[in-house]
Amino acid sequence: MKHWPCCHRSSGMFLLLASCILLLLLGTGRGWVHPTALAQTIRIIFLHHSCGQNLIEQGGVREGLTALGYEFYDHGYNGDGLRLADGSYSGMNFDVPGDNTDPDGLAAIFAQPFHDPPDNTFSHLMQYDVIAFKSCFPTSNIGSDEQLADYKSYYLSIRERMDEYPDKVFIAVTQPPQVPANSDPEEGARARAFADWLQSGEYLAGHPNVFVFDFFGYLAGGDNFLRPEYRVDEYDGHPNEEANRTIGPLFVAFVDQAIQSAGAEGARPEPAAPTSPAAEPTSPPVIVMPLVTAGLLDDFEASEGLWGASADEEGSTLECGPDVEMAHGGATSLRMDYTLVPNGWGSCGQYFESAQDWRDGDGLSLWLHSGEEGQWGTLELFAGDPAAPTPFEVVFETTAESTEGWTQLIFPWTDFVRAEWADEGGLAELDPGQITGFAFSLGAGEERREGSVWVDDVGLATGEEPPSSGPAASPTSVPIAPPTAEPVASEEPGEEDKPGGGICPFAPVALPLGALGLLLARRRRE
Repeated sequence: MKHWPCCHRSSGMFLLLASCILLLLLGTGRGWVHPTALAQTIRIIFLHHSCGQNLIEQGGVREGLTALGYEFYDHGYNGDGLRLADGSYSGMNFDVPGDNTDPDGLAAIFAQPFHDPPDNTFSHLMQYDVIAFKSCFPTSNIGSDEQLADYKSYYLSIRERMDEYPDKVFIAVTQPPQVPANSDPEEGARARAFADWLQSGEYLAGHPNVFVFDFFGYLAGGDNFLRPEYRVDEYDGHPNEEANRTIGPLFVAFVDQAIQSAGAEGARPEPAAPTSPAAEPTSPPVIVMPLVTAGLLDDFEASEGLWGASADEEGSTLECGPDVEMAHGGATSLRMDYTLVPNGWGSCGQYFESAQDWRDGDGLSLWLHSGEEGQWGTLELFAGDPAAPTPFEVVFETTAESTEGWTQLIFPWTDFVRAEWADEGGLAELDPGQITGFAFSLGAGEERREGSVWVDDVGLATGEEPPSSGPAASPTSVPIAPPTAEPVASEEPGEEDKPGGGICPFAPVALPLGALGLLLARRRRE
C-alpha cells in the first residue's frame, strides 16, 4: 500500500484528498488497467425503484460512472422502464413480474430462463456486463425470524444463479432502513441482521463475481432505523437529498472497485464528459477506494472474560467489557471506560491459544464509536513467537463523526509499525500469518482525559478479492499483559498533545485522518 505525500492532516484536507484520489484514478491503484489499453465499454444496469432513482439523480451516480468511462443504464418501475446511458427514457421496459423487487420478486426474476433475444426480465438484465439490484425500504419490515430465514433463502437461490455466469459482475444493494413510525425495534434488528448477513463470508465467500453494497449501513443509525438527518419526515422511508448526495459518490466508487476487483472483461475507456452536471453536495463527502470486510474475527457477542484491562501506575484507570446497550451489529460491543492522568495510558486486550493466520485479509477492519472527539489511541497487533510476541501498532484518533454514530476504520497491514518499546529480536515486520493477540490502548497528552470508547465487529478486510471466511479466533480468558520494557515517549516536536507512554507509546505513524484514513479507510457514519 503506497502512502501519498499529499495526504496528511491539514485544514485543506478535502482538497488534498481530492488530489490524492485523482492520482489513484490516473492509474496507480492495484488492479487498475490503463483506459487506453482496452477498447470495449463496460455496460452497467441497475434495477431499482424510487429510492434507487433518487440515489442516481441526487447522488450523481450516472455522472460519476460516466466520467469513469462506463455506460450506466437503469430500470425503475415498469411504468418508467429503461433509462439509457445518456439518462433519457427508452420507452420500453423489462416486464418485471408484478413490479416486485422485494427478495421474493428478485428470486423469481433470477429463476427465469435465459433467452437470446431477451423476452423476460432476467434475459434483459443479462445483456449487460454488470448487474446491480436492490429492494426498497419495505423489505426492512421483517416481522419474524421465519421471514428473515425466507429472505436469506431467496438470496441463496439468487446466488446460485449468479454462479452460472462467472463472466458477469453482480452487485446486490442492501435495502434501505425504515423509519420508526413504520416499524419497530425487533424489525429493525432483523433488517440489520439481513444486511449484515449479505455482506458476510457466509454469503460471499467463494463467489468472486458477487459483491454487496451496504446501502442500509450507510443510512441506518444505531437504532437500525433511517437516521434522522436522512429523513424526509417521520413517516416517509425514502432517504432525503442529503443522504443521496452523501452516498451517491460512495456507490460510484464501490461499483468501480467491484469491477476492478473482479477482473471484469472490457474496458475503462478514456473518461467521457458527463451528460449533465453532477449534483453539488451540501458538504463534501469522503470518497475513498473502498475495501471490503472479509469475515468477522470478533463481534463481542461472547467476549465476557476474554478481554483484560491494564493502566499506568500513576492514577489512570481503564475498564473494558461487553456493552449490551450500544452495538454496531448484533447485540453487544466492547466498551472501554477510561480516566487518564496527564501522560497516562490504559489498555484492553486479549491473546489467542495459538497463532492465528489472518493472511486472507489485506488489513484489519473495525467499527468505532466514542463519547468525545480528539482522543488518541493505538491498535496493537502481537505476532510471532507466542511466548515472546512482537508488538506492532497504528495510531488512531476519535472524530466528531465517531461521536455521532459508528465509524468504520480499516488499517492495512503495511501501516502497522514495530513498536518502539518492543524487545530486541522478534519480527522486523508484521506477519499476519502469526497473530497471537491484539489490544486497544488509549492515552492522554498534557491534559487529563476521561470518557468512553466502543469497538465492534472487528474483521479482516481485503481490497482485491471478494470476502472469504475469516479464520476463527480461539481466544483464552487471559488478557494481554503490559510489557516489561519501559515505554518510550514520543518526542516529536510540536506534538505536545499526543500521549506518549504505556503499553502503546504513540509513535509518529500515519493516522486514520491522514494517509491511512483518507486513502485506505472507508468511513461510514451510522
